[in-house]
Amino acid sequence: MNIKKVGFIGLGAMGSVMSPLLVKAGYEVYGYDIRANIDQSSGVKQLDTLDDFAQLDAIILMLPNSKIVSEVVNKLLEINTKSILIDMSSSDPRETKKLGKTIEAKGLKFLDAPVSGGVARAKTGDLMIMAGGEEEGLEVVKDLLSVMGTVQFAGPLGSGHAIKALNNYVSAAGLIASFEALATARSFGIKPENFLKIINGATGKNNTTEVKLDKFVVSEKFNSGFALDLMVKDVSIADSLIKDLSSENPLSNNVLKYLSSTLQALGGNPDHTEVYKIIKK
Repeated sequence: MNIKKVGFIGLGAMGSVMSPLLVKAGYEVYGYDIRANIDQSSGVKQLDTLDDFAQLDAIILMLPNSKIVSEVVNKLLEINTKSILIDMSSSDPRETKKLGKTIEAKGLKFLDAPVSGGVARAKTGDLMIMAGGEEEGLEVVKDLLSVMGTVQFAGPLGSGHAIKALNNYVSAAGLIASFEALATARSFGIKPENFLKIINGATGKNNTTEVKLDKFVVSEKFNSGFALDLMVKDVSIADSLIKDLSSENPLSNNVLKYLSSTLQALGGNPDHTEVYKIIKK
């Protein structure tokens, strides 16, 4: 199958920078979002209704959660879409598997392909894309997905969403540990620049120490572009999976409780790096 026309549903922080990359790569891209608008200079043709999405070759969904993904997919099925459906949202893998049965009953292909890397790497097409589903279906859309990042096959349908949640749990655990360590080091009299040089040259280095501390925390900009409530959602999914499949009393539950209480304490819609403000206190 030769994919030429692509739908992109969800033009928020990530979708608004991912979809223009597809235009630059030569795809004809149609966007849709009930709230956000994309700049016309992006080359993405934004539509006011899903009715015109029936004749597209592939449709990408980048939406807040599984519930909204299911609602949108059901609308697409109602208009008899024949497109390959790709859920790049951070969805619950169990809901993805349920939705997959509905989609497959219509004779359509469905893949989950969530991403990691945030807005910065989305802009440059350097995301990690974690794909779940039939490998045959992945081969059909691999060139399309590769425009936005590196595609790694995870396993059967839902595997991409499962590993995305687990990845963000591991990231969140490292985030909290790194923030605690930095706050403690500063209280001891260790300068942030010395802390970063030593940690990142030793075994404690992780994504937070290498990417986030200097740029977003020490600078006090707290503008990484990834909202704390989204991290809480992903860690909640991971915690539930871990409890169901491997551990009755997982560390993930403590991480989830800490992030949830921090979200409540900060109020509003804080960036996930603002967790440091609570730890610093």
